Amino acid sequence: MKLKNHDVKGAEIILSDLPKNDIATLLQIQLDMFVTGKSEIPFNFNKQINQGFTNNTQLALKFLTEGDLIFHNELGKDDIVFEMYQKALIYSIHSKEISAEILKRILIIVSQNSHLLDQYPNFLELYKEVLYDEYEVANYKLLETKYKSAVSNKPYIKEFKGALESLNNLELLRAKYYRMLGIAYDYYQNELDSAKTYHLKSKSIYDRYNSFYAFDQSYSTSINLAIVMNQTGDYGLSNKMLLPLTKSFIKKNKEYNRVLAYDWIADNYEKLSQLDSANFYLKRRNNLKDSLDFLKNATNVSYLQTKFETEKKEKQILEEQQRAQTNQNWLIVATLALVLSTGIAILVQKNTTKKRKLAEQETQLKQERVDNLLKQQELVSIDAMIEGQEKERQRVANELHDDLGSLMATIKLHFNTVKGKFKDPALHQAETLLEEAYQKVRGMAHSKNSGVMSDQGLLPAIKKMAQVITETNALQVTVEDFGMGDRLENSLELSLFRTVQELVANAIKHAEATRLNIQLTQHEDTLNIIVEDNGKGFDRTNAVKGKNGMGLTNIEKRIEHLEGHFTIDSVLGKGTSILIDIPI
Repeated sequence: MKLKNHDVKGAEIILSDLPKNDIATLLQIQLDMFVTGKSEIPFNFNKQINQGFTNNTQLALKFLTEGDLIFHNELGKDDIVFEMYQKALIYSIHSKEISAEILKRILIIVSQNSHLLDQYPNFLELYKEVLYDEYEVANYKLLETKYKSAVSNKPYIKEFKGALESLNNLELLRAKYYRMLGIAYDYYQNELDSAKTYHLKSKSIYDRYNSFYAFDQSYSTSINLAIVMNQTGDYGLSNKMLLPLTKSFIKKNKEYNRVLAYDWIADNYEKLSQLDSANFYLKRRNNLKDSLDFLKNATNVSYLQTKFETEKKEKQILEEQQRAQTNQNWLIVATLALVLSTGIAILVQKNTTKKRKLAEQETQLKQERVDNLLKQQELVSIDAMIEGQEKERQRVANELHDDLGSLMATIKLHFNTVKGKFKDPALHQAETLLEEAYQKVRGMAHSKNSGVMSDQGLLPAIKKMAQVITETNALQVTVEDFGMGDRLENSLELSLFRTVQELVANAIKHAEATRLNIQLTQHEDTLNIIVEDNGKGFDRTNAVKGKNGMGLTNIEKRIEHLEGHFTIDSVLGKGTSILIDIPI
């Protein structure tokens, strides 16, 4: 608890006196994150309770630290972190100090997620019950006033200033109050000079401390201050404040603050009539936001799928337990009622159970066959739709070229035999218009291969996707091409792009990879695609098929439908390689 007053040395002294065990390791991880924003200390959070955690307070510290590491270093996992903190809160019932720290983190998570926001008053009330010193009391008043202000859309400036009078010895907390006053004067009162004054006070306090926690708080305050400067016309000073922030190391859950910084930098340059710079930072803003949104959505989909499967399994287990209990009750009743015919009752019960299990297995097999048939029909329908679109474009192009084009060519031949046409301006103009119409028909006929990807092509589309994903810093994607010449049929390009896109998404969601390479090699009559990652690999025989997007099985069927070959080479701990050969 020394860290809330920024007593780093005091925390280090306490740690040095502790025995070298799991609890000391967890506390060291907390200290590292506070000072540097990250921790390189390895720790196995999957340990059982009897392997190092012997009481509730220690378990609370374990779940708290695990949640902190995920919250600081990964994007889009707020629901997982929320569950971790709730587990920690359950075990912290005997420690007000740890309960208070957990509840402050929970309130941050809840305030940043709209689907959790209605729980804010409940957790705020729980926090009120564990206040144990003047710092926590003052911090509670800050959070309570901030919540009231958001709900009522009122500034509550008087209340914030009144609370400041009792914070003489709590400098870091005073900095929080200054920042809230700056926001209140800016957002509610539009008193920009007052807003600027309080933001500067807040920043000056944080800048006096040498820790990642202080920098993190100063980072958010600096953005607020730069926005005020923009509104007062100090565009140069605003950018002077924002530009260093775009190069600073921040927590993953604060990456959207960097998007906000790019946004205001672009606006400042636009106001300064430096349009090239404005466009440059606006593009960086859009690319970063797209990358973060892509990563966050992929993570959310993976989390929701996992949660759904877990709930489904739990429900199945409960149903099986209920059925087992029901069968047991009937067996007891039958045994008591038919003591003389116990043997017959047992045989009947076994026969009934066997028939029921056979019926359930038959029903399950039928359902699986129906599901597989529906999936196959869906793939065939999609491919048929794409093929139909291409055939229709081909038909129209042929009619334009063979029928209407031939007819117009014949008219041109007859027109060329007209004598004296150059002497008559009207005839000369008619010949010019005829030639123009003929060329337009030819152009329309030659565009028969235009379609969904006609503006890019397969290779540019894949390279664009790789660039967007690489800019997230979560996965380095490289693209290599050999002999990629003429464009392929649009339906084939679209199918192959969707397949590569799904394989990359699977690597992000499941492989825990840091690098991924895509190779495209075009031969005379085949196209070879290789997608390789350095992730954790998997055992294909144990992989769940058809659960993640298209699923590997559905991708394989799509490739077979294109008369191609699909091969998976995966080794646990050494990554995965997927090879696709398509005739062209």
